[in-house]
Amino acid sequence: MQNESEKQKFLDACKTQLVSLYKASKDGKKVEAEKYRVQGFMHAGEVMGLISKEEGKALIADLHLEVFGETINERAQRKRKLEALKETDLDAYFAIPAIERR
Repeated sequence: MQNESEKQKFLDACKTQLVSLYKASKDGKKVEAEKYRVQGFMHAGEVMGLISKEEGKALIADLHLEVFGETINERAQRKRKLEALKETDLDAYFAIPAIERR
């Protein structure tokens, strides 16, 4: 079935882009432009009927967990705690190994 083949190609392209985006982010690189490009790509897939919004969200969540080893919410919460610690106790913040502060 052609439609399923197109959908699979699209999902594979989404996975490739998301994993690349997440790995770059994990390495500490600025990824704003790439993030918007992936969002636009996935939105186009929704408009074309290749993927639903729910499928896109599930793909994002699954790949985030795969690359970062934590959910999007867990990572955001950890980052907020680090930022709060950075503002309140700089010595304690820098006592945490840099690799763990990413």
